[in-house]
Amino acid sequence: MRAAAAIALVAGFGVLLQTTLIHALPTRFQIAPDILLAVCVFLGLHRHTVGGVVGAFLLGYLQDAVGGGAVGLNAFGMVVVYLLVYLTCRSLWVDNVISKVVLVFLASWVKTVAVLAVSIAFGTIGDDWGPVLGQAMISAALAAAVAPPVFALLAGVRVPNQREAV
Repeated sequence: MRAAAAIALVAGFGVLLQTTLIHALPTRFQIAPDILLAVCVFLGLHRHTVGGVVGAFLLGYLQDAVGGGAVGLNAFGMVVVYLLVYLTCRSLWVDNVISKVVLVFLASWVKTVAVLAVSIAFGTIGDDWGPVLGQAMISAALAAAVAPPVFALLAGVRVPNQREAV
């Protein structure tokens, strides 16, 4: 229960940062780091239960609810990221900071491609998706930059993995 409360607190703080405070800064770029993506990657690395998948879905749905746009796109993207991170950590040892940062960077690209593919398939985005790829690089770099502090905040709720022989 303590772990769920800590994850919810970090997610709430992350959504507050990425939707309001970062956009209020007088900078040239209005791209916010995807803090909730780092929380989703944490869930994929350390929560191998149905609760982890539900948490990833709720993170995406929260992002959809406060961000506007088509409802369900970010929820789909987060679940795809969770599943790929889960499958990755079953095969690869992802336990140091550099591998986690690289994983968040790649997860940001996976989420962007998944959301873009669904948007194109359902016709919610036209032929003007070229600039999205340029912004995706900046967004992925920002998400990777905020990953170490997010993982440090969530390190206290990490439980040892109980992997059974398959």
